[in-house]
This record gives sequence, C-alpha cells and structure tokens, in this order.
Amino acid sequence: MSQLFFFGPLQMPYSRKLISTLVLSTLAFTGISACSPSGETETTASESAPVAPEQRRALLVSIDSLNEAILKQNLTRNEAPNFYQLFAQGACTEYAQAAFPSVTAAGHSAIWTGAYGNVTQVTGNTSHRLPRDQGTVMNLTSGFDSDNAAAEPIWVTAALNNRSAGGHHVTQAPNVPGFPARVGEPDEQALADQARIASAYEQDNLTVMNGYNIQVNFDSALSADDVEWLDDAEWQNLSALDIDFNNAEVSPRYFQWENRAGAFYGVFYGKNQYDRVAVNTRPDGEGAIIAVAHPVEDSSPEGRTLARFFSEPLTVATEKGNTFLRLRLFDAAEDGSDFLLYHPAMHVTDINHAEKRDRYDEQVRGWFGNASSRLYSRGGLGTPLFEDGDGTAEARYLETAELSTRIFNKGSSFFWNELGVDLLVDYFPLGDAIDHTLSGYFAKESPAYNEEHATRAHELRNRTWQLVDMRLGHLMALTQGPESALFVAGDHGMRPSWREFLPNVLLQKAGLQVLDSNGMVDLSQSLAVSPNAYWITVNTTEWRHGIVAEEDKDDVIARIVEALENLTDDNGEPVIKRVYIADEHPELGLGGAAGGDVYWETVRGYSPSRQMRADSPVNTDARIFAGHSHASTSPDMYTATCAFGQHFPARRIPASQLIDIAPTISDYLQIPAPIHARGRSLYPELTASEDQRDE
Repeated sequence: MSQLFFFGPLQMPYSRKLISTLVLSTLAFTGISACSPSGETETTASESAPVAPEQRRALLVSIDSLNEAILKQNLTRNEAPNFYQLFAQGACTEYAQAAFPSVTAAGHSAIWTGAYGNVTQVTGNTSHRLPRDQGTVMNLTSGFDSDNAAAEPIWVTAALNNRSAGGHHVTQAPNVPGFPARVGEPDEQALADQARIASAYEQDNLTVMNGYNIQVNFDSALSADDVEWLDDAEWQNLSALDIDFNNAEVSPRYFQWENRAGAFYGVFYGKNQYDRVAVNTRPDGEGAIIAVAHPVEDSSPEGRTLARFFSEPLTVATEKGNTFLRLRLFDAAEDGSDFLLYHPAMHVTDINHAEKRDRYDEQVRGWFGNASSRLYSRGGLGTPLFEDGDGTAEARYLETAELSTRIFNKGSSFFWNELGVDLLVDYFPLGDAIDHTLSGYFAKESPAYNEEHATRAHELRNRTWQLVDMRLGHLMALTQGPESALFVAGDHGMRPSWREFLPNVLLQKAGLQVLDSNGMVDLSQSLAVSPNAYWITVNTTEWRHGIVAEEDKDDVIARIVEALENLTDDNGEPVIKRVYIADEHPELGLGGAAGGDVYWETVRGYSPSRQMRADSPVNTDARIFAGHSHASTSPDMYTATCAFGQHFPARRIPASQLIDIAPTISDYLQIPAPIHARGRSLYPELTASEDQRDE
C-alpha cells in the first residue's frame, strides 16, 4: 500500500546565509519579506538606529527543550544557521537554570512572571491543589491551568503600563490566576492582585490566546477500516470538485466518519485511478476540501512551501467554537480498496477577546498544538524506525512537523504585523516532542542501545530541529527592525532514560506509606506521599485528612532523606545523586504552598514514576525514553537565554535563571517588572535609555 521512502543519510544541507536571505527562501509562505516594497533592503537587526524607549518592541519566544550544548552536539552550523547566529551574535548567558522540577508548566510560569513555583504556585505540570485544608495531599491540579496560579505575567504588566501586548499559545492563560491561599481564604492583597490582572484582560491592548485549553479531537490517520462506507450516498454539487465524474474511469466511493468535532462526509475518487479524497461536514461538493495523493516529501524545505501536499482547511463548527480540518492523503490504493488519510489535532482557540479570535482564525485557519510524534510512535503513520520500519513513517511525521512550523509562524506574523503589539510572548513545542520520542535511543550506556536505531533516530531528530531553526529564522525576520529585539529562551533541557525510580514504593518499604485493599494510598496511615513523582510531601495536619503534627514533620523528612540516600541499584550503586530539602533551597524555588518537602536528583538513566504498587521494585528497567522533570542544577536540564537586536551586541555573561527573563524584557521596554517577580535584569546597562547611559 505504501510507496517506500528510504530514510537514509541526511539530504537537507543548509548553506550559510544571512538571515534575510534564509527567510526569503524558506518562509515564502508567510508573506514576510526582508525587503521593502521598493526592493531596497530594510534595516537589519545589527544596524544602529536611534529609537525612543517608548517605541521599542520585544518578541519573547520559548523554544521548548532548548539546550545550547545539546543543540551544538547534534547540529552543525550549516544545519542550524539561525541558532548559531543567535548564540554567536546575540547577548547570551552561559546557560539558564530552569525551574525545579524542570518541567514545561513550571518553566514557562517562571519565564512569564519572573518568579519560581514557591511564589507563583505553579510548581510542576501538576501541582498540589490549594488550599491545603480543603483537599488531601493527593489532590492535584494542572500546572498549565490558572486555577492555582498566583503571579502576574509580563503581558499583563505591559498592558497595564500602556503597551500593547499579545500572548500566542502561552501557558496559564488566558484565564485570570486563581490566587488560592495556602489554607483558608485569599487575603486582601491576593484579591487585589487578581482584580488588577482581571482588569488587564478586559483591555483592548491585550490579546492572549491558548489553543491547548480546548482540544476537540486528537490527530488521526484513517484507513478504509476506520470509516463507514456508504453504498448509495446522495452528494450534492459533485461538479464543484476538480474532475468530471461523468468521464471518470472509476466510480466514486462514498464514506463517512465521526469524531468529537462532528460528522464528516467523504468521496474517494479519481479520473483513471483513485487518487483523491473530498471531505465536507455535509454531503456536498460545494465547500469541500480536497486532498490529492502524493508520495511522501523527499526534498529539503529550503526554497519551498512547508507541508505543501496538505489540503486547504475546512471550517468545522462545534459547541465550543470553530475548529479546522486539514487533510493529507498519504496513500491511496489505485483500485479504491484502501487509503491512509491523516488530519492534525483539532483545537478551538481560547482567547480574552472573541473578535480577535475570528481575525486570527481567518489568517491562520487551523492551529494545532504539536506535530504527530505520538501517532508516529504508536505506528499510526507506518512502522517506526525502532521497529525496523522502512522510513515511510518518519517522512510522514516530518510533513506534520512542517505543517506545525508553518501554522505557528502564521500566528506569530498575525500578532506582530496585524495587531502590531509592542510585546509578543510566543512559544514553539516541536523540539520537545521529538526529543521525548527519540533522544533516549542515543544513549550508548543503555542496555537496549541499538546503533542502527540510534543513527536513524538521530537523523530524524535533527531534521525536526532544522524546522525549529526555520521557526527561529522567521522570528528573527519579524524583529529585524531597529525598534525591535528578539528574546529567546527555553523551559528545560532533556535527558535519556531506560530505568524508573518509584518514590512511592520507596516510601512503602521505609514504613512511611500504606496502601489500602484497593491499592490506593491510605492517608489515615501514611506519613508521606509522592503524588506526581516530582517530590515527596509530608502528610501533615495542614492537609485534609493529614496525620503528621507540625512538630513531627522534621523527623518524617529525616526518614525520607535517609531512605533516598540509602537507595541502591542491583549493583549496589546509588540511585539518588543528591537530596534537596525544600526549606533549605529557596533560591531554587522549591516548596511553597503548592510544592513538596523533599526533592531529589537521580543518576543518569532514571526517570521518576508515580507508580505505587507494593509488589513493584523501587527501581526497575523501563522503556527507552527521554524526559526532563529532573533537578534544575543538572547541566542537561539547563536551557538558554539570549537577546538579539541592535541594543544587544554579541556578548556572553554568566549563568542566569528563568526568572531573570521577564525583568530583563521589562527593563528593555522601560516598564516595571511583573509585581511578583524575583529575578533580575540581565543587561541593565544595555537596556537603559540613552540618557541613563550618559549618566
């Protein structure tokens, strides 16, 4: 059924070019040009031009899983010219220390607000639900939501200081932070802060959206077995499709399928063979989208439209709002017996101003959160490389990654050019998703290491990161004007793993946790739990159903530390590299109302698991994986901080923390830092006004 595509040696070299040249060749689909309408080259980011502080514009992008050392270990200057230019010509810190634990929700909250989880209450991808006296120590809430959040993001600060601001698919938004108290009810200051932020979201100069909040349907790859074939369908306006059915040599085959977005009607047809599919929300050729079968993309993305074989988008009305369907017909049997029809995930944009969503949808038409790495891993795009596939699945995945890059770039252009915001806070997840999927295969010390799989995984990973580099190039082009600066950060790094550490089982073996007859934690007998495998929390009486008195808490912590430090593997080697007691490390942002009491750093090769079966070993072999959630003090969890523009000549300064980014941008825009920020401005002498420099 499939046309084979050998995923062999990298066939996508990039030449070294100036950013304006690269953007012209690779991003023609965006409508962005590095030249003026007259054909004269515009001022580049490196040229000096006086701009008043109130005219400055800033674009902050978080590139998920960005680690400079890892990037340079894997990609050459020719393969990632924009990153190399950023690191060579930007004002960059040696590294940026992530949130602890090093996870996406907590990291981005730190970037946006200038404070870690002990202040923001966004302590992980899941956090303790507050207030403590109204929930048990096992109750969690999503760190991506705003319910637990208790800090002001920089886009709010900008809007309240008369600067226009936008957030493009940013975490903990666009809803107002909940500001729950540690126990009891919020105090007057928390309520005042909440009201301040709520007032900003009502202002017209602030537009914040987040498509991740409302996902209507997952991505999917449909075959003939996944749809209902219809013997006699009454389609209207078939003449609106792209062939004359009366003169076609094959008879159209009709089908339908349903997902959570609604019902869809399709026609599988062609002239001499079955090679295209038309789909609509009703059996009607008028307004239907058409996907034409084409072999998998085998050319470099340089100089062409990304994801060029996808259909146009189909608007789909749902109860939650409009979403969009795009199709890629990856394969079509000539006799009409089967096909492989892919569509990305379908989202509805959550936004603080509905009329802006309509404008965004008109421009972007079908944003989706991630390329199809999970579908690829499950075999939905064909047999993957780690199961000795022929390369077809990898080529198909790359097309989904191209579409993700193209859509994100369109959204950024909308905010920067159409809305003309002074501050745009942006995001890109592509590198993180592929690193989770494949980076574990690179670890030679893993007992499951396979050189052939590692080579092929490395190639697919790098080709995906080349698209991330193109994304960076697009943002560089947007901000090349003399009034603009680009700030680039990441939320964490990445580490391979092939074993698991089970902290709850460790607590059970240490006599600190008891399970009931259903295998659930019995809080009436348990002194401590690890509800999310990020940390361990003592079950004090501050929690509902808690049993440990405050005066006994330190003794329980001492027992936890002893159990962690004494844990060894089958060879008698330590599993835990270092233990952190939250109260002793406020500089790392540990603990707080929604955090834990004891944290740890495992040795390389381990990932934590919340599994709590009593018959499980404390540490055990696991599937090949790569992740983060580790200690922010570990170099492979480090990320990057760079400023790029005329105000920021090439420079290296010492290490930073993620909480330093928001104060730095505030300094550049000449506005106050977010009111809960604890970080510092990284380049005060560069971001000061001309008068301040003269002083």
